[in-house]
Amino acid sequence: MNLPIRVTMPPILFTSHTGTRYAVAGSHWVEVPADTTREDLPTYLLYERPALPERAPEQSWTVQGSKGNAYTVRLRADQWTCTCAGFGWRRKCKHVESLKNESR
Repeated sequence: MNLPIRVTMPPILFTSHTGTRYAVAGSHWVEVPADTTREDLPTYLLYERPALPERAPEQSWTVQGSKGNAYTVRLRADQWTCTCAGFGWRRKCKHVESLKNESR
């Protein structure tokens, strides 16, 4: 086995009921010497944080409410939101609906 093993979750130390010590990350278990400390873990399991997915591009519009208030409507990854109270309560509003109808 080639050490260190690259893993995508932080490794921990585990001592079994028999006293055997392991470096563990997900399904990777590597038996280590009994005096191994957390600082020694990169020798056995090398944690590499997975890359974050790219954020979907966002579109936004400022719309005028019926009483003159300005609201921001956003579209990101097919998810619509609005800053008006109606959207906050019901998760839908006429501001979002009107923009959806314009884009059809």
